[in-house]
Amino acid sequence: MNAVVSSILEVAGRTFAPRRALARVTEYRSIVPDLGDPFDGYTIVVLSDFHHRHPFTDLRWLRHAVDSANAVSPDLVALLGDYASSFKQTPVVSRAWYARALPAMAGEVRRLSARDGVVAVLGNHDYYADAEVVREWLRASGAYVLVNSPTCVVRPGSALRIAGLDDLKEGRPDPLVGCCLIDQPPTVILSHEPDGIRRLDPRLRVDVMLAGHTHGGQVVIPWYGAPVTMSQTCGRRSAHGWIQNPRAPLLVTRGLGEQLPLPIRIACPPEILVLRLRSQRQHPA
Repeated sequence: MNAVVSSILEVAGRTFAPRRALARVTEYRSIVPDLGDPFDGYTIVVLSDFHHRHPFTDLRWLRHAVDSANAVSPDLVALLGDYASSFKQTPVVSRAWYARALPAMAGEVRRLSARDGVVAVLGNHDYYADAEVVREWLRASGAYVLVNSPTCVVRPGSALRIAGLDDLKEGRPDPLVGCCLIDQPPTVILSHEPDGIRRLDPRLRVDVMLAGHTHGGQVVIPWYGAPVTMSQTCGRRSAHGWIQNPRAPLLVTRGLGEQLPLPIRIACPPEILVLRLRSQRQHPA
């Protein structure tokens, strides 16, 4: 049965998958209280939802995304999960697809360059295939994998905490994201799913959460919005960008790819998101 499903999906992918559009760079900024002056202007490039459909698509889209990310001269690159296409109901097929897609992308992912390196989290589709395989691929590609764990970037006299939340649906998200509550520097949380904002411990400092998963709706209808966002936090008119919520600033990217069986985007181009952190002392309201 899995072989039949695989054949059907491969034929569908070859027949209906158009050439993937090149992503656009979108820039945002966030003013952070007590952000140290050495971090003023700290730049994070976010790449999410690759959903590579090897061998259905070439890698021109990824080459362009990496070139565009490197051109920003970022301090940090954050990868937010869903690196290939998969289906929860067909794990054997999903593992086979990931086994081809991940090695195909590795050379381009290794070219990502940032002052403080590349960090990554896992998405639900990574779990549908094989989360441990994806972790190893990310590490081999030069990324530091954050699953319910933080890392700290240090500059003279100040620090910035980056923490990665495990996937909401398939992982085991920790409300504290592995963080200590005693000393809480400015903190950026990475989460594949925007709804991760709802799981965070209220005692945890969160200056910005970065997320993907929604694909910006992937299909957006004029005057209506996105019929599907795959998120309780994001609405049909708020499937990407700054998302209002009572917990913390939440910034959601449209991501780079599309998930089968609907490998199209309508009025919702793929995106390379750039976030620049600003010190409130340097940039008072």
